[in-house]
Amino acid sequence: MEAIVVRRKRGVFGWFFLLLFIGFNMVMLWLADVGMGAADRLPGLSTNVVSLGVDLGAAIGVAAFVVCWVVGFLLLGLFAYLTRGRRVSEPA
Repeated sequence: MEAIVVRRKRGVFGWFFLLLFIGFNMVMLWLADVGMGAADRLPGLSTNVVSLGVDLGAAIGVAAFVVCWVVGFLLLGLFAYLTRGRRVSEPA
């Protein structure tokens, strides 16, 4: 005899966190696209010290962006996961 598994629907908070999770990731993808486009428009620099500073600044900015994205992804993903509809098993 197999158990019948029923999944209940998401509640209000479940939908809120799921949509917030999806929206956050879409905004971060858009910002990544905008940032990549802005990196193409950097002027060519003549001295090595200035180009080193621009490269280091860009690396720090990209690292900060990625850290913010990963932290937001993990936190909002955890909340979306924890507020999903629960699985209920009923005997057939």
